[in-house]
Amino acid sequence: MIEDLSHEQLCALLDVLPMELAFIDADDRVRFWNRTEERGPAWKESALGGHVHRCHKDSSVPAVNGVLAKLKSGVRDVVDRRVTTERGITRFRWFAVRSKEGEYLGALEMVQYGAEVAPGKPGGEGVTDAAQQRTVRYTTAGE
Repeated sequence: MIEDLSHEQLCALLDVLPMELAFIDADDRVRFWNRTEERGPAWKESALGGHVHRCHKDSSVPAVNGVLAKLKSGVRDVVDRRVTTERGITRFRWFAVRSKEGEYLGALEMVQYGAEVAPGKPGGEGVTDAAQQRTVRYTTAGE
């Protein structure tokens, strides 16, 4: 729930989280990300409002499409992957964001690096605990 939180407060709050977050809407447009200074060159301000493909390498686009298709269709509410990169273990998690009625509003992407990553095996896709199986739902004050 949110009550009288300013844009500045919300951005600062999200920037202190030990993870990168991005919101991709139901039309696959990037609407938000945090920790801007730490992101790679694809994550420039001009990408906001653009298609999510513009923020990924061409070789990653099929995987991104697959993740979004699973979330949109309801086959999965959470997709969780760990890979080894130049930064060490990197964990990618995507959560379906749905209205109270279950309508797909978009996806929350969460990325953690190295020491930020919760214990687990690198590689593959898999939900590792029951908490990850919940659906993220948007609520506003008074609901």
